Amino acid sequence: MKNLLTFFGLLIMAALLAGCGSVLSEDALSRVNYAVDYPQIKANPDRHVGKTLILGGMILENNVSNEGTTLEILKYTLDDQDNPENPDEPMGRFLAKTSRLLDPSVYESGRLVTMTGTLTGTEVKPLQKANYTYPVFEIEELVLVPERTYRDYYYPYYPYYYDPFYWRYPYWHRYPYWW
Repeated sequence: MKNLLTFFGLLIMAALLAGCGSVLSEDALSRVNYAVDYPQIKANPDRHVGKTLILGGMILENNVSNEGTTLEILKYTLDDQDNPENPDEPMGRFLAKTSRLLDPSVYESGRLVTMTGTLTGTEVKPLQKANYTYPVFEIEELVLVPERTYRDYYYPYYPYYYDPFYWRYPYWHRYPYWW
């Protein structure tokens, strides 16, 4: 009996751990430098050129040219599965570049992304009336986060609550009189 409980306990733990993975591939995660985090790069980007990080956020702008695509991304904190969770205002923005064409209708403003990228330097661009220094990353792997939709868990097939007994004569109360 004790062996059976131990077996089921290990089986349940293995199932729970299998669900706690990243949205990124193992190959992309193997190249990430976990010793460096984004605040260090933001403070001194020239010192960390060539380091690979996991980043995520919301696409603000998608610029497509003959050389490739540049995404301007608002930095978000990441949850335990590397999905963007909350805006990380003090960290600001960064640029993500690739030589591939990222379709602006798919990678549009407001979409959340998670990526691994290698720091290639900085770029100064105007942001309203000030010049802003963007860390620039070369995209290695980019994953769009699925859009979240509202779902009514109690009545998934109806957009509103419907009680068939509420307005039916003679039961002008919530349930039939025999309940």
